Amino acid sequence: MLDARLGEDSPFHTAFGFYVEGIHKDVVVLPTNWDNRLVHFVVDDDASSLYGRAGLCLDPVDLCVAKTIAGREKDYEFVAALVAEQLVTAADIQARIAGGIDWPPTYTENKERSLARAQSWLDYLSSSAAVRPDGSATTPTSPPTAGPDITAALLGHPRPIKQMLSRRTREPNSAGPELPDDGPVREAGPDLSR
Repeated sequence: MLDARLGEDSPFHTAFGFYVEGIHKDVVVLPTNWDNRLVHFVVDDDASSLYGRAGLCLDPVDLCVAKTIAGREKDYEFVAALVAEQLVTAADIQARIAGGIDWPPTYTENKERSLARAQSWLDYLSSSAAVRPDGSATTPTSPPTAGPDITAALLGHPRPIKQMLSRRTREPNSAGPELPDDGPVREAGPDLSR
């Protein structure tokens, strides 16, 4: 229901420029004790019985840990934007990773390689941040292309960021048909198309 009403290509996405992706906690790589840091988001406007409910959202640093370990280009872009806006720091993400990771049983990638890739990218992010003339920070979104781990990390999303952020203009992928970005292997959920 969450994906259908608020997900990618939904009317909500078209209207507000972002979407919600609901995934099960057993398929996400999160830092130890993530559930103790959940942020409660409550909507209570007395307008309808649909509101007045609490949403439990990941702590921003925990979310960045998950995205950094996933290592897709779109995840790097997201984390780099949060760092550039000073909502999180690369050092906070690294510290959270150092505190331990809860690996889900469905995770099939090489854990050491995933951690090394994440740490390498966070080191690059920390060392490459620059300051614009107006005093604001600029932050790179992807690491330099050197080494097999970085190459694997850059095989992320086939669509450019501008196209992902504005679903109103769909340009065909010049490299061929657009492939879905399934991310890590996930268990199939119920078929909601009926």
